[in-house]
This record gives sequence, C-alpha cells and structure tokens, in this order.
Amino acid sequence: CGTCTSCLGSCPTGALVGPNRLDARLCISMLTIETRGMLADEDRPRLGEWVFGCDLCQEACPWNRKAVATADPALRARAERIYPDLDGLLALDAAGFAERFRRSAIKRTKREGLARNAAVVLGNSRHPDASRVLERHVGHDLPVVRAHVAWGLGKHGARGVLERMAANEQDSLVRAEIDKAMLRIC
Repeated sequence: CGTCTSCLGSCPTGALVGPNRLDARLCISMLTIETRGMLADEDRPRLGEWVFGCDLCQEACPWNRKAVATADPALRARAERIYPDLDGLLALDAAGFAERFRRSAIKRTKREGLARNAAVVLGNSRHPDASRVLERHVGHDLPVVRAHVAWGLGKHGARGVLERMAANEQDSLVRAEIDKAMLRIC
C-alpha cells in the first residue's frame, strides 16, 4: 500500500476500519467463505447480494488497476459464476457440488456454506420470486441451510410457509429459527 485510501471507502460493510486495518468480523469475504455454520442475525443483512466473497477493496486499489488482464480464457469470469442461479446452488447435492466446483476456490466455502449464503441472499432480495425459490428448499437436507431458508422466508413475510415448515421440522436449531422468523412477522 501507498498513501491512497480508496479501498476504505469501497468496503460496503465498513470492515476496513483504517489504513492497513481490517475488522474481519464485518468482511463479506470472511462471512461468506470462512464462516462455518450459522451466520449471526446481524451479519445476514451485511451479505446483501454477495454469495461468495466481495473483493471491492481489491477492485478499488490503484495498484491492482495496473495489473494486465489475463489472456487465458480458462481464467476469465464466466456469467454463471458472476450471477449464479441461487435456486440451482440450493439444489446441489454433495456430488453435484463436488463436481461443479472441484477446480474452483468456491469449494472452500463448502456445500453447506454456499447454500446457506444463497438462502441469505434470497432473504435479502427484493425480487418477487425470492420467496418462492426459498419455499422450494424448506426440506433441504442440511439443517443450517433450512434454518437460513426459514430466516429468508421470515424476511418475506411468508407466514403460511413457515407454519407448514414448522409442522414437519424436527431439528431444534431450525425450529428456533422458524420461531424467530414468525415473531418478526407479527
């Protein structure tokens, strides 16, 4: 780094608290890639529409602007990774996740983390179909993902779906998340 502070203003969560100082607890990359299990309630809105990482600080850095773009087509961004199908990410089973991301840094977040992040992004979304997509995944095989699906459904006010979900849910973690979501709807 030099004397520039462009990265500080680019951070959507304020995780860059000063020159050469990062509060990792607020960093979207840390939350979406490194955090395992449940995301704290206060962290979920911070994700916004980010499913995996952020790197806005890297894009703002004038040193990085001098980097030459790759000519290797295998290293170029692909549309399905820039704007992923969230329904498809939630639907991936273990074998599908392993196959799709076997040569990708995305595998670092693990299947549970990526699906959890997709559920949170749908919960944060204002798209009219977000609730319907979440509803398709109320029976997800991973409890952490079901819990975040419940949170997202609560954000969309889907009381009826949450009530049906609660009737069939055995996991205490998911039931607690359903209860919190229903209380927020009241």
